[in-house]
Amino acid sequence: MNDPSLRELFQRLVATDGTVTTPLDGVTLFRASRPVPRLPGIYPPSACIVLQGTKRAFFNGAAHVYDPSRYFCSVIPLPVEGDVPQASAEEPLLGMLVSFETRTVAEVCLAFEAADGVQVSSGAADDFGGFGTVPCDPAFRSAVRGLLEALADPVLLAVLGGARLRELLFTMLRGPAGPIIRGHRRPHRRIAGVLQHIREHLAESLSIDELARRAAMSKAVFHRRFKAATSLSPLQFVKALRLNEGARLIAQGANVSTAAFRVGYSSPSQFSREFRRQFRQTPREWRRTAAPLGLAGMTASLPGI
Repeated sequence: MNDPSLRELFQRLVATDGTVTTPLDGVTLFRASRPVPRLPGIYPPSACIVLQGTKRAFFNGAAHVYDPSRYFCSVIPLPVEGDVPQASAEEPLLGMLVSFETRTVAEVCLAFEAADGVQVSSGAADDFGGFGTVPCDPAFRSAVRGLLEALADPVLLAVLGGARLRELLFTMLRGPAGPIIRGHRRPHRRIAGVLQHIREHLAESLSIDELARRAAMSKAVFHRRFKAATSLSPLQFVKALRLNEGARLIAQGANVSTAAFRVGYSSPSQFSREFRRQFRQTPREWRRTAAPLGLAGMTASLPGI
């Protein structure tokens, strides 16, 4: 997808740093003209497509690199650390985020499965994680171009914009990302419900017994399926999500005690110890790092970082 004409088209749509929310369901464009240091964030269920530059997501000890040759696909909310290693005014990072939490995605998945006769067994779903980088094949590149062309032409957007988005989603389902997306729609729908519950109740006590009951599974089955979907145990995932959200709150100005309580810690000292272990600096050091660099705004403006 390293196509100069495609980059020129994109830069007409997003001329300055930040994000642009488009009229299409769940589609956001973003641009950054300076490097972004490694910082915590929560990656939403989505596909992140880079047209120029490189982004990296670090999760559970592994680095996932995506650029014009590969896009990042996640069907679960991921507590990651991310960075943009290189970007400049001459060569800015240019990208697109396509949310998987929309009605359009649900409709396209149902239509695809009905037409293609796709059957996803529970065992097949366990063979795929809920995230990963995916090669950009020719059909995918063509669909991305068609979507950008629609966004740049108001008449084309009004008539065919929705169809262009559905075409892009179709190429994902039929391409290498298909097993990731399809494998987590049915067999892991109860895990997805638990993940949503965790996100919405971080400040509350979250026991494994309660989460397993919510998923209508035994603790052993719940643990196995949760780890298959996220690569972390339930307790590891909850801790990572809490610490990443705490880092975001501190970057936005919350003091350590407030951030700790808002993400479910009863002890600010325990929060600080685990924060330092996770991010290699104390919460106060993190605030001093984030404030002068404007990382609170950058965290909000660059999807997945």
